[in-house]
Amino acid sequence: MTSLEQKTAGTILQQPVEVEIGTKKYSVAPPSVATLILASAAVSKLPAVNLSSNSIATECLYIAKDCEALGEIAAILILGAKGLKRTEAGVIKSFFRPGADRKTALANEILAELSPRQLSDLVGKLLSGMELAFFFATTTSLTEINLLRKTRMAETTASGQ
Repeated sequence: MTSLEQKTAGTILQQPVEVEIGTKKYSVAPPSVATLILASAAVSKLPAVNLSSNSIATECLYIAKDCEALGEIAAILILGAKGLKRTEAGVIKSFFRPGADRKTALANEILAELSPRQLSDLVGKLLSGMELAFFFATTTSLTEINLLRKTRMAETTASGQ
């Protein structure tokens, strides 16, 4: 069991976090900006829905077919942008697609091995150490700069001049 102080120090020092998927353990490095961009692209693949609390079970079952990206998001957060490019010795065997790339193989393993609660806990754990506040502050300030910069008005010439 780790204390709050140990967790805080680990976050500040950006120490890798260890996660377990099935019987395998993965060391998750602090994220790069490229990892956040890839995770954002995977999040955009999720269906855009507003779940009603009145019929949450029905609505969850209805959209579950479109949520394969949940495994992809977790795999990207675990492997990181650099880890997606590394190859392992031998052929990667995937539950759904034999010979798949690392991201797809891990995403499929995550979907096959983890319960919804375990997946939620895993993604929450990975996101908690991702420095999202810094990324948000940077993108927000740069967006504001972009909005505030003067726009050029195209000069037009009157007809006949």
